[in-house]
Amino acid sequence: MPYLKTDDRARIYYEEHGTGTPLVLAYGIGGNATMWDVNVPGLAARHRLILWEPRGHARSDSPDDPAKYSFERWALDLGAVLDHLSLRRAHVGGLSLGAGIATRFALRFPRRVRSLVITNSSSASGLPLSWQNVVMRARSIEVTLTQGMDAMAEFAMTANPNVSERLALDPSAKAEFYEEYRQLTPIGYANSLRALLAMDHITDDLPKLRMPVLLIGGDRDPSLPPMRVMHRKIRGSKLVVLSPASHFANRDQPEAWNRVVLDFLAKVDKKR
Repeated sequence: MPYLKTDDRARIYYEEHGTGTPLVLAYGIGGNATMWDVNVPGLAARHRLILWEPRGHARSDSPDDPAKYSFERWALDLGAVLDHLSLRRAHVGGLSLGAGIATRFALRFPRRVRSLVITNSSSASGLPLSWQNVVMRARSIEVTLTQGMDAMAEFAMTANPNVSERLALDPSAKAEFYEEYRQLTPIGYANSLRALLAMDHITDDLPKLRMPVLLIGGDRDPSLPPMRVMHRKIRGSKLVVLSPASHFANRDQPEAWNRVVLDFLAKVDKKR
């Protein structure tokens, strides 16, 4: 399996598919590269698709020290992925946490971002979390560290609306969520949640984004209102809402999701 090492010696997992202009994606908190499996064939048919797993997730390293986790650190890790693959510029993005990372990377290193693809993400908006979300995430840390990942999966399926809405659309996804959480280490997931709770609020900086920006939401996704804020803040951004779709729109509507992304990237590549 391919890995790279960051400047602080953390191992980051990535994988490549297809050829063409590079598209670099990361999944949401607790997720992994396999969560893109329904999208890979379509995306890789036109692009050099690079999927990576942020520290604290699945096959990437999960440092014990919470100080080694932050959106700033994750954004630097994304830069390390591009550097390792000798990519000066790329389309970058992700789902949820992955999009939050990509947005901060785009703000810090705009010349390296050909376009920004944001799907189902409140962290990308940089808005403060609701008190209900803060309580749920804090409880998630406790469950993770005291009861383990199966218990965390069960808690998420009842307490996290991002997850419960996906199950309402597809009850068979229950096995998928167990598998997702079982790929995590408790300390890596807990530290990632701590970084999410401590995220920087970048909402006022969003108008600085000048590259093409695609926003994809789900009609049943709690992240849709923050994404509408992003749409208002980022001049020229495009917002597409898929239906029916939860926080996992790429899995709820894979063909429609791929079509939106590929059409957007084709237009960007044609202009440059």
